[in-house]
Amino acid sequence: MDVFIGNLPAEAKLLEIQDLLGGQSVHTRFERRMGRDCFDKDYHYFIVFTSSDNEGRALIDSLNGKIFDGCRISAREFIKRADCNAPARDWDRRERRFNRATSE
Repeated sequence: MDVFIGNLPAEAKLLEIQDLLGGQSVHTRFERRMGRDCFDKDYHYFIVFTSSDNEGRALIDSLNGKIFDGCRISAREFIKRADCNAPARDWDRRERRFNRATSE
């Protein structure tokens, strides 16, 4: 499962992120993504690739809502957007992402 870990402070060091993930019994590899959104606001997040859905859900449960360096972490399943579904395209007000962990 791919897990989105967002709302990270810009100053967070890679070793601090690894420590944050270190308590989990998951084999992880991850990608760091940074940039500016359409409101010219910085964003910083990681995508963590776990070896199973159960490990991914355990990671989400342990991190979602946790305070890290003064920021409340957002953790959920990551669903990749298709290239044709770029943010510049008009939004029809339907949610494109679905989180199995919090939905019935």
